[in-house]
Amino acid sequence: MLKTTYKFCFISLALLLLTPMAFSQVGINTTNPEGILDVYNDPVPVPKYGLVLPRVSLTATNVMAPVTNPKAGVTAIPVGTTVFNTNVSATGTNDVTIGIYSWDGTQWIPQFNQEQSELFESDTFSLRSRSDTNLTVTGINGSSFTADYTGMYRIRVSVNYGGGGAKVPNEGSGGSRSDGRLNIARQSGTFTLTLGSDTYNFPVHSYSTSYDSRVGATNYFAIWQEFNSTFYKEYTENEVVNMTMIFDQDPATEFVDEGGNASFSSGRGYVAYDIPCTVEITYIGEQ
Repeated sequence: MLKTTYKFCFISLALLLLTPMAFSQVGINTTNPEGILDVYNDPVPVPKYGLVLPRVSLTATNVMAPVTNPKAGVTAIPVGTTVFNTNVSATGTNDVTIGIYSWDGTQWIPQFNQEQSELFESDTFSLRSRSDTNLTVTGINGSSFTADYTGMYRIRVSVNYGGGGAKVPNEGSGGSRSDGRLNIARQSGTFTLTLGSDTYNFPVHSYSTSYDSRVGATNYFAIWQEFNSTFYKEYTENEVVNMTMIFDQDPATEFVDEGGNASFSSGRGYVAYDIPCTVEITYIGEQ
């Protein structure tokens, strides 16, 4: 009877000593785990392996399903539950894309940077504009943008324009529109940008000078000015936005050939003379 008692006490003591070890740390490929779970990749052997997270198909950031809590009687999943989402939604709100998400108690939070920024530039410098026809801004015109995420995008537009050659004044004749020794002429026009179904207009202008030949001074033209505008637009994930850009020069009676109606006239204005016109679209977050 005494022998049986000793045997029982030994087994009980062994179980008591082993119990904390069973519930302390778990090591995979290591006998010395440094956390509650330590997955170790030996630096010497190859190949290497990664940790595969549970793969699920989420439908929206504010919908917990299809992930559930395995504990009986508990419907909510714990804060910090992490999965790899395999689905892409494009409803226009609370959309998800492929990547790692963690549950914060009310919604799935992406564990990756949602960044997108694209720059579109005119590809030909010193485009010459005429007052009798629209000018297509090549490089931007005909481009398209595809939204990677659902949310708000910042659109920055930069255009520049310089006036052509102004008419030389004819002092005392009365026949010139600019009598005197100096003609300071203003040339203007409008850039029109379309993004999908939206149209944006950007009026611009520039000044040129022309002296009477008897003065012997320098005439100035192509003194370009830059015009910038920033606005915001919501797009849906995978939405394709087609764009066009044209420039329409206003009638310019104080410029050579009325603003360059002739093909090679010096009165034609300058678009993207030294620097390109640009359209930059940047994702700034879901609203």
